Amino acid sequence: MDDEEKVIEGEEVNHDVAVDSDVEGDTQLDGAVEGGDAATMLLSLEELIKNHIESIDKLKSELKQHREMFDDTFNNNPTYREHEAKVKEVTKAKSAVKQQITKQPSVALLEQKVKDLRFDMNEKNKTLSDLLQDYKDQTGATSIEMRDGQVLEIVSTAKLVKPSK
Repeated sequence: MDDEEKVIEGEEVNHDVAVDSDVEGDTQLDGAVEGGDAATMLLSLEELIKNHIESIDKLKSELKQHREMFDDTFNNNPTYREHEAKVKEVTKAKSAVKQQITKQPSVALLEQKVKDLRFDMNEKNKTLSDLLQDYKDQTGATSIEMRDGQVLEIVSTAKLVKPSK
């Protein structure tokens, strides 16, 4: 009896999950999986996610190792180390001058204004993201036309983060 002929509780089960890879190497479930139920699809999707996370972790480890070897090449070169020390001296002097200039009242005021504007812009971007998600959920639209007639596409991104304790 092959996979397509197995019957469990009156449902046909197909354990073969079709997988497509696009040009960039991202893997996704094929929408035309025949005989697969929602649970099987969800488990397969979850497994693909876990595989991708493990693959990313492996690449991060490999990248770290190769980056260290690359950096060691420069750090072991006496000419490079000499120039690096000179750069550190100049950077330290530059930083000291910058601090002196920043202490001037007019410059300190401008610095605070820049920080406030950056904060406001980040907050507005977060709000816009929430509003666009609501708009997309309610209308099903993937684009929005601006007042000037320009059409902008709504793009959603997702990422994994460790939960805060």
